[in-house]
Amino acid sequence: MIRNAPVAPGPVLIVEDSPVQAEMLRRIVEGAGYEVLLAGDGAAALALARLRRPVAVVSDVNMPVMDGYELCRRLHAEAGLADVPVILLTSLADTGDVIRGLNAGADCYVTKPFDEALLLASLRSQIEAPQAVPGDGGHGPMQLRIGDDVHPVTPRDARQLVGLLVSTYESAVYQNRLLRNMQDRLLAANRELEDSNRTLEAAYAELRETQSRLVQAAKMASLGELVAGVAHEINNPLAFVLNHHATVSRALVQVEEEARPHLTPERARLLDKAGERLADMAGGLERIRDLVVKLRTFSRLDAGEIRTIDVEEAIESVLTLLQHRLRDRIRVTRRFGAQCSLDCYPGPFNQVVMNLLANAVDAIDAAARDGEITITTMQDQAMMRIEIADNGKGMPDAVRERIFEPFFTTKAVGEGTGLGLSISFGIVRQHGGTLEAFSEEGVGTRMVVRLPLRQTVPTAATNTGAQT
Repeated sequence: MIRNAPVAPGPVLIVEDSPVQAEMLRRIVEGAGYEVLLAGDGAAALALARLRRPVAVVSDVNMPVMDGYELCRRLHAEAGLADVPVILLTSLADTGDVIRGLNAGADCYVTKPFDEALLLASLRSQIEAPQAVPGDGGHGPMQLRIGDDVHPVTPRDARQLVGLLVSTYESAVYQNRLLRNMQDRLLAANRELEDSNRTLEAAYAELRETQSRLVQAAKMASLGELVAGVAHEINNPLAFVLNHHATVSRALVQVEEEARPHLTPERARLLDKAGERLADMAGGLERIRDLVVKLRTFSRLDAGEIRTIDVEEAIESVLTLLQHRLRDRIRVTRRFGAQCSLDCYPGPFNQVVMNLLANAVDAIDAAARDGEITITTMQDQAMMRIEIADNGKGMPDAVRERIFEPFFTTKAVGEGTGLGLSISFGIVRQHGGTLEAFSEEGVGTRMVVRLPLRQTVPTAATNTGAQT
């Protein structure tokens, strides 16, 4: 606001049909030290001007009854009001507004939305400007070129012509500045929107991953309970059969010692065959017992606690579950190091091994008969290094760089979730370790897990079993 403005020799007449806009203009002009008269349209303004001559008129253009252009013409047609400067408030939508203003006798344009400082500066300039010199008026019609168009205009005098054109330029500069500011704000808003979109996309991806982790965790928990239950149900009758097998074997040995001298050759052969069958049964029962032990090892239900496990035993338990996929087409080479104990969350650790071995099996062509998976464990300073290598089809670099991304998979729909390696990567990282992939297309892939031998700070681990 302009304070202590010079006292004007009369009021400023504000013509505005919008009560809100009229009140805002009144506050601005009165705040600058001017007396204000208000009129709601051109006809009412003309009547007020005849009663009390204003020092300047600030008028809207579009109004009922009489618009701003007609008000200009009427004012300048009356002898007592012909020199009253008129400031028109307009949007300056096109060059026609400038031409109409010139022909109507307007002295100045201020564009809407207007800048308060620019409005007051224009008002002060019009009030304090020297009056036109007698005889300086009466300019005849002239041609005004704007762009490629030529417009006939009849300015009231040179001051009016220059003033209107200068104010038009000032308004254009102001509007251009507003436009640039709006453009800057729009760009900033777009950047914020893009940031919000990225945040939302990340949150949605995290939500999908978390949901999938929960689903897979529930599946693996159910699988663990099922495997544990099956192992328990097998173990009880297995113990019964093993005990009685031992009893039968001992009894057969005793009977054989006493009965063999009295047996015919044919009966002796039957006795020998029975002994062989009992030995075969013993081997089969031992395999079943070994399977039960490995099933119980795999189905550890203490995933929420850090335990010291036997790495070799854990890997063998996973191989047992995958045996039906290995069959005779894939040979497993074991290169276990001397260090075999490791502090970890057993369940999640098993899932990492399961995911890596399952992917290695998938990488070897189903029709291949010379597939090989090599499992190597060794101590690397304070870390346990586990390598799982296959001689499968390998991966191009473009695929290898993305295999740890959630939901990324090269498998057909329904054959993989794209979460196995992502989850494995997270589990290894939660253990304070690393998981790396090395691959050559057409040669094979080598996955390298490095885990601290000893866990000092327990961290939560997620027990999930997705496979890529």
